[in-house]
Amino acid sequence: MPEEWRYNMVEGTFWLGFICALCLFLAFEAAASLWRSHRLAHAQQFLLRAKQEVQEIAQLPLNNPYPVIQITKEGAIFFANPAALETFPSLKSQGSAHSVLQGALEETSREVVCGDKIFHQSVSETRVNGEDAYIIYCYDITERKHYEDELRDARRHAETARNAAEQAKEARGEFLANMSHELRTPMNGIIGLSGLLAESGLEEDKQNLVTAVHNSAKNLLILLNDILDFSKIEAGELTIENIPFDIRAAVNQVISLQQSVAAEKGLSLRASIAQNVPPSLLGDPSRLQQIMNNLINNALKFTEKGGVTLTVNGREESEGHFTTEIAVSDTGIGIPKDKQAAIFEKFQQADASTARKYGGTGLGLAITKDLARLMGGTISIDSTPGRGTTFTVTVRTPIAQQKAQEKTAAKETANGIDKNARLLIIDDHPVNLLFLRQTLKKMDITNFAEAGGGKQALEMISAHAYDLILMDCQMPEIDGYEASRRIRATQNPDNAPVIIAATADAMKGAAEKCRSAGMDDYISKPIDPQRLYAMLQKWIPAKKEEHSEEKKPAPAAPKIPQAPSTAKAVIDWNFFHGITDGDEAFEKELIGIFIENLNSDIAALQTSFENRDFEAWDSWVHKLYGACVHIGAFSMAHICEKGQEISRADNNKIPKIHQAVLQEYKRVQNMLETRKAAA
Repeated sequence: MPEEWRYNMVEGTFWLGFICALCLFLAFEAAASLWRSHRLAHAQQFLLRAKQEVQEIAQLPLNNPYPVIQITKEGAIFFANPAALETFPSLKSQGSAHSVLQGALEETSREVVCGDKIFHQSVSETRVNGEDAYIIYCYDITERKHYEDELRDARRHAETARNAAEQAKEARGEFLANMSHELRTPMNGIIGLSGLLAESGLEEDKQNLVTAVHNSAKNLLILLNDILDFSKIEAGELTIENIPFDIRAAVNQVISLQQSVAAEKGLSLRASIAQNVPPSLLGDPSRLQQIMNNLINNALKFTEKGGVTLTVNGREESEGHFTTEIAVSDTGIGIPKDKQAAIFEKFQQADASTARKYGGTGLGLAITKDLARLMGGTISIDSTPGRGTTFTVTVRTPIAQQKAQEKTAAKETANGIDKNARLLIIDDHPVNLLFLRQTLKKMDITNFAEAGGGKQALEMISAHAYDLILMDCQMPEIDGYEASRRIRATQNPDNAPVIIAATADAMKGAAEKCRSAGMDDYISKPIDPQRLYAMLQKWIPAKKEEHSEEKKPAPAAPKIPQAPSTAKAVIDWNFFHGITDGDEAFEKELIGIFIENLNSDIAALQTSFENRDFEAWDSWVHKLYGACVHIGAFSMAHICEKGQEISRADNNKIPKIHQAVLQEYKRVQNMLETRKAAA
């Protein structure tokens, strides 16, 4: 190849490479320029968005619907959003002197009142232009505060209403208690006196009149009892106890009390208790007896021939429970099917003719149904007109472990009282002991000892064994509660005596207080001899000689005056003569003992009053009540009873009742002194 061609080829190759490199460079620069342009556009877009966000953030305080104010630490305003200027129009003119800013930096959170509105302020620290500053946020809480005030008022009104309801409930309970006392007292007096008059050998026409009065009074007392029980149930104030009891003893007591009614109508009254019924159950024996009494009363009322049968059976269930079925069957008039549901309603009987012919309130079965319900039980009826009726009450109760102190009550009993049982009667007032002594003697009970206080009783119990103790609760030195606790702590459970509380304390919880001290049962003062007889019959019954399901009629309880005929008479001489059996020598002795102790008791009462020892005053007025009621000084007893109620409620009322006691004391003393001189 020629040399010239070789040179031209080399030169051509050089320029070709140069041109290619230049093209690549230009392409790279073009790409770089394009990338820089894109990046710049992106940066510009980012800056635009940032600017917009900054503007939006800057607009937040301006658009905030709540007032926002920025101030320096000296309190000068350098920013207030439109909401602040609108809410606080004088903010521009008043500046830091405005009420919304007064004391704003003293608390980080507070409530401030501006005009008719209430605001909640929150203060936070910030920095503006390198200096400390504060942002104040204001929230209108006027409506919320009004709502809170209304809610607070509503709660206060609700609390006031609740307190008023509780006071009304207490007042209702007190009213029921007062009604019970005020109504039952004269009715018991009428029954007792008419009963005595009926036994005085009157002519036949007069005897019929007295008998009519006596029976009418008993019917009225039943009506009063039904209304009072109904009121308690309606008010939710009737409580059901859960104590160990022997249903056999409860049944025998009911049958014993109802035998005389059955005998008057020539009807038979039988009781049958299945062998599988446990000797001791947990429940309320008094209310269970009330159910049985109501059903037997109804059965006897509506039966003209034949008889009434009380049957108790049931079945043992798991977890130590027993389902008890109590059935009362009669051979009476029966109840039509379409009337059976109505008889359990309040104030309802089968028809109007039934009420006219047989009387009654129409409350007995309603109360029985409610009592069964309160004890977790049911009641049912099976009746055929002209053939008779059977009411069945089913109650599920726990089986109680037999306790030593309840062994006497758990014995299968016959009628009457165990005359061989040894009794101890304890009371710190000689008149009360005398009353109990005479009452027991009228029951043909002579195997008893007496103690004048808790200390003496404990000494006697440590030396002798007793089957039953009748324990006064309020006594000096050692009261009945403490004495009972000591007896239970020291006695062998296998030989522990039955302890019956005797007290004038009728306040709610008195029975629970006695049982918590170890006492087995409870009887209220004034002690009603009929109730005492039934109590002794329950706890120290006569030994059963023949095991027969059909019981012989029970002997009637002794005819002893039961209650005051009036609370206004200074001395109820009919009651007094009933206690003494008209024995003039004994009456003179009793009056002497009463006057002697009355004078010393009044002196002690006066001393405690002068020393403002109202606890002692209450004890002495309690002691006076028991003595007065057992001798027939019912007017003074009534005043003393009121004194006890007042001393527990308001000591400021004691002076007035104290003077009433002293005035009545003079009347009682003068009358007894006159009687003693004439005897």
